[in-house]
Amino acid sequence: MKLTGGQIIAKALKANSVDYVAGIPGDGSRALVEALLTPGTDIPFIHVIQAHSAVHLADGYFRACGRPMAVVLTGPLGIPSALGALATAHQDASALIVISNAQAETVSINVLKDQTTVQTLQQLPQALRQSFDTMLSAHSGPVSLSIDDTLQRASTNASLPLATLRAEPQPTPRKITLLREGRALRSVLENDALLVLGAGPTQPMAREMFPVHYPGRHLCAGNPATLGWAVPAAIGAKLAMPARQVVCAVGSRDFLQSMQEMAVCVMHSIPVVFLVFNRSADDAVNEAQAQPIEQHRAGEFNLPDGKPYAPDFAGIARNFGLEAWRVEHVSQLNATLVKALNSKGPSLVEMMTTRQPLQAPQS
Repeated sequence: MKLTGGQIIAKALKANSVDYVAGIPGDGSRALVEALLTPGTDIPFIHVIQAHSAVHLADGYFRACGRPMAVVLTGPLGIPSALGALATAHQDASALIVISNAQAETVSINVLKDQTTVQTLQQLPQALRQSFDTMLSAHSGPVSLSIDDTLQRASTNASLPLATLRAEPQPTPRKITLLREGRALRSVLENDALLVLGAGPTQPMAREMFPVHYPGRHLCAGNPATLGWAVPAAIGAKLAMPARQVVCAVGSRDFLQSMQEMAVCVMHSIPVVFLVFNRSADDAVNEAQAQPIEQHRAGEFNLPDGKPYAPDFAGIARNFGLEAWRVEHVSQLNATLVKALNSKGPSLVEMMTTRQPLQAPQS
């Protein structure tokens, strides 16, 4: 009996309790993806739309449960297109292993904890063990393992020592959860719900709207200006904690960065609730008389006449296959969220909010 390089990787991931692999299949990963779906391995492959979303998804997964995922990035632009996502995971100490067919030396060490290029199949088991040991050691973080597609397809004798196919068992980080006494629940979320927060002013708004009883239930990128993180990270969090409610609270500008990943929720039946703050209500900036340059500095989207612009997010979500609602009055929000949370699949609530008037410059 012989094993291909792809099968060796798949068996090592299984032995290290990796439950999901995310990425974009294609040239350079076909042998690995095929091995993942082989009986005896059976690791689900989460097919994302953009490469950096796979990293954000694995990032959110690790933050939610403390276990790593694997990410497959192929081609010469696979890892470069995900550098920003890798930098976020590295900064926030999220462990994940990136498997690619690119040369590791093309990647900046500032976004990876370690990077290894495998030259022969005989080196692969030990390289896998080293990768798992490194990413889960003190100050965890992402690591990269590069193996050419020809090696992924090549086969070798299966009598490799089993110990070399896996890292030493690593303890799963456990968060100590203490009840916050004297704090009344003011939201429709369950006590152990996970709230994944997008970038910018959405964070304080969502924290105020949805206080939680337990610390560590608000997940957000360490850099509050990181756009496009929340949507795929929320998908990862739901994969990690399928029995818990997961709500992704995100602003419209942030949501536009990664809303295409709603398709992942539909394809894999992942019931995340997306709460999109659409800051383009009718009485927004009309009275502010802001100059065009000031409008752009505010990070908002506007029409040529200065009126706020935003797509119909609820309509877009329905076209993706989600249940979706638009909320235009505060009195409608709780009832609509209950519908979304009780939905059998992914859902979206678009909440119309007004913009704060721009302050006139001090003279």
